[in-house]
Amino acid sequence: MSKNILVLAAHPDDETLGCGATIARLSDEGHNIQLLTFTDGVSSRDTDGNRNNVLGKVKNILGLSSYSYGDFPDNKMDSVPLLDVCKFIENNVDTTPDIIFTHHRGCLNIDHQIVYKATLTAFRPQLGNNIKILSYYVPSSTDYNSMNFFLGNVHYNVVSYKDIKLKCLKECYDEEMRDYPHTRSYENVENLMKVWGSEVGLEYAEKFELVREVL
Repeated sequence: MSKNILVLAAHPDDETLGCGATIARLSDEGHNIQLLTFTDGVSSRDTDGNRNNVLGKVKNILGLSSYSYGDFPDNKMDSVPLLDVCKFIENNVDTTPDIIFTHHRGCLNIDHQIVYKATLTAFRPQLGNNIKILSYYVPSSTDYNSMNFFLGNVHYNVVSYKDIKLKCLKECYDEEMRDYPHTRSYENVENLMKVWGSEVGLEYAEKFELVREVL
């Protein structure tokens, strides 16, 4: 049965770094996938540009059904009332999701932390709310917190989709990638999928932390 899946990403590129191969797999399986991004991903650097401009291409590569984006201040989302972030989510979600992929609570990046808090606030556990919530890992954010406590316990087999993730990064977000051994390098992104796969007897996997599931 087709499911409605919502991917929340503070910055355009987080969705691909965190769960790009899983998005491609779920799209291939026929699920409806909506992406919401919150900032332009670059304005805090005093440079021109808006990474949301590439989301149409990201949609085609990963197989998204739809996407929307906000204009919250980049790397300053803590300056915005949490209620405004929650309202943005509520006003832009196409349909009630069955599964949500969101940031991890332990990410170093403040925007990631705010999106995580807004996710739990906008989708409170109430009667009839059976939404499954998963947190994803973003290299150069989740791992940069010295008190990192990402407890991945859900693995998606992405052996047939890892190249799609790498293709999306190269064609849409190459300027965000760094040379190895930087944690946000192509080599490390692939290495992470190898390590996570080996944890469960797979060649490649993406790993998530289960936040909530009602059965």
